[in-house]
Amino acid sequence: MTSKKTILPFVLLLAFAVSALAQTKTENVILITFDGARTQEVFGGLDLEILKDKTKRGKVEDSTLYKKYWAATPEERRLKLLPFFWGTLMKDHGSIAGNRTLGSSVMTTNKMWFSYPGYSEILTGQAHDDVINSNDRKRNQFTSVLEFLKRKLNLSKTQVALFGSWDVFNWIGEHVEGSVTINSGHEPYELAANAETKAFSKLQTEMLSPWDSVRFDYFTVHFALEHLKKYQPRVMHIALGETDDWAHDGDYTHVLNSFTQNDQQIKQIWDFLQSSPKYKGKTSILFTTDHGRGKTIKDWTDHGEKVPEAQYIWMAFVSPDSALRSEWKNTDTIYQNQAAATLCRWLNFDYSENNPQAGKPVARLFSK
Repeated sequence: MTSKKTILPFVLLLAFAVSALAQTKTENVILITFDGARTQEVFGGLDLEILKDKTKRGKVEDSTLYKKYWAATPEERRLKLLPFFWGTLMKDHGSIAGNRTLGSSVMTTNKMWFSYPGYSEILTGQAHDDVINSNDRKRNQFTSVLEFLKRKLNLSKTQVALFGSWDVFNWIGEHVEGSVTINSGHEPYELAANAETKAFSKLQTEMLSPWDSVRFDYFTVHFALEHLKKYQPRVMHIALGETDDWAHDGDYTHVLNSFTQNDQQIKQIWDFLQSSPKYKGKTSILFTTDHGRGKTIKDWTDHGEKVPEAQYIWMAFVSPDSALRSEWKNTDTIYQNQAAATLCRWLNFDYSENNPQAGKPVARLFSK
C-alpha cells in the first residue's frame, strides 16, 4: 500500500506544476513572419557592400538609399530601417535573439533552408526533411500549432486565422483543409465586413504584384487588421512576403523599402492591439523568419542547401509574461522548432501533447 508520506510530495509537485503553467497573463498569441528577412539587415540595417555593388553610376554616397538608410553604426542603421521595431518594441516591450556578434544565435533544424520547410518547422515544431523538401502546393502532413490551439481553446474557425502574402500558406498552415481561416496569395477576403475591405479585396486582383504566387504585404496586413477588429481571434499568424521576393529579384531598393514598410505595418497592428481591451496587456507576439540568406554580394539574393548562411535566422518576443528587453547576449542557441511550443506555453498548454518530438518552449522567456 502506498503511504500518505509518499503521495503528499507527488501531490505538491503536481500542484506546483499546474500553478506554474497558470501564471501567464497571455490570452491571445500572434505569430508574425518576415519571409527571408536576413539577420544582416535586421541587426545591422543597410548593407553597404550590396549598395556599392548596385550603384552603377556616381558615388554611392549620392544615392537615395545611402542618404535614407546609412549611418555610422549598425544600431543607428537598423533604427533607420526599422524605427518602430527597434525604437519602441525592442526597447520598451520585447527582446530579440539572433545577433551572432553578441553571442546569440537562432538556427533552423531543417536542412532545406527555404520557405515551406521553414514555415512547417515553425508551425509544427519539427523539421520533416524527408517529406517536406519542396515549395510545391502539397497539403502539410502534420497538424499545425494553429489547429492544436483551436482544439485546446475550443475556438471557432474565425478565431484562429492565418493571413499570408504567399499563396502556398493554404497548404502549409493546416493539415485538415478548412480547419482554420486562411487567406493567402491573391485570393479574395470573403469575410470582409465593410465596403472598404471589400474594395481592397477586389483591388488586389487589379493591382497585381510582380509575382504570380505572392501579393503585396499591404493587402495581407489590411485583411489581417480587419479580421482582428471584427472577429477578435485568439490565435493569428500574419505572414509577410516582400522582403524575400524583392531579394530574389536582386532589387535591394525594394528590399530595404519593404523592411521599412513592414515596420510601419507592424506599428499599425501594435497600435490597434494597444487600443483594444481584448488584446492590450493580454497578447504575446512572436516575430521570426522562415530562413536566412547569403551574406555576400554574390549570394545575398539566395538561400537553400547550397547557402549555409541561410540556416541562421532571428526570433523576437513581445509578451506581458516576459521582462526581457532588447538584444540577447551570450546565450545558448535557440531553434526554429521551438516557436510552436513557445506560443502554446504562453497560453498554458504543453505542445508536446500534439507532437512529442517538437522543440520545447524557449526556456529563457519563462524563467524568473
